[in-house]
Amino acid sequence: MNDLELASLAEFIERDAMIDFYACAPAPLATQWGVQVVTFDSAALLLVPALKAILFNRVFALGLAEPVTESMLEAMSQTFRVAGVTKFAIQLTPAARPDALREWLRARGLRHDDNWSRAVRGVEPPPVAPTDLRLERIGAKHAHAFGEIACRVFDFPPEMSAWVAATVGRRDWTHYCAFDGDKPVATGALFVRGEVGWLGIGATLPTHRQRGAQGAIMAQRIRDGGALGCRWLVTETGEETPQHPNPSFHNMSRTGFQLAYPRANYTP
Repeated sequence: MNDLELASLAEFIERDAMIDFYACAPAPLATQWGVQVVTFDSAALLLVPALKAILFNRVFALGLAEPVTESMLEAMSQTFRVAGVTKFAIQLTPAARPDALREWLRARGLRHDDNWSRAVRGVEPPPVAPTDLRLERIGAKHAHAFGEIACRVFDFPPEMSAWVAATVGRRDWTHYCAFDGDKPVATGALFVRGEVGWLGIGATLPTHRQRGAQGAIMAQRIRDGGALGCRWLVTETGEETPQHPNPSFHNMSRTGFQLAYPRANYTP
């Protein structure tokens, strides 16, 4: 694959997963928090004005299927302004077009802040990932615990646990927990569309870290992705730097994921 093909593969599966995730927000919460997805051609703008975090307020999959125009950028900025969102990101892959896009962002007061690492692998068998915890694909019985763990680990508002839990059992999703005895202590999810799978919502309670939970959940999702017909698997995490080592990136690397590209965050 060339850079554009690789970025398209990785961005569009995450876009589809996030659109589906936003669609299953419980109605009262969605209304109260202003949960919304706005599409601009093939790009997606995620909006949750109540949450002051770029994870929930960002534009991505931009400039791949079609070049961005300045009028499109202005419409995106206007969407954030009208919603009262001041903390957001426009995320660019190295393949985003046109070349002038970064200059246009700077002219609108956005600067390159940091990067997210996008990682890709095939579905060849992963290395053994030992853990003393028990792994299980979960259903509705453990959906509440899944949502609670994810919200606690990622420091999301407690009210959001019902939203995360609502993905369990949804079409195209598979969910996992690691258990210490009967207690769920770690989570992970797999979203599959066609020949591509997206791995996300990997979280382990602080009390149970460094016991191999995420590596084992990652390896199981790789095996299951292959069984579900995937040819490619995609995930992401914060960028690994000497100043900020990232254990999540190490787990990905140990299970065969390779850095596809850094995705740049342009923020006000």
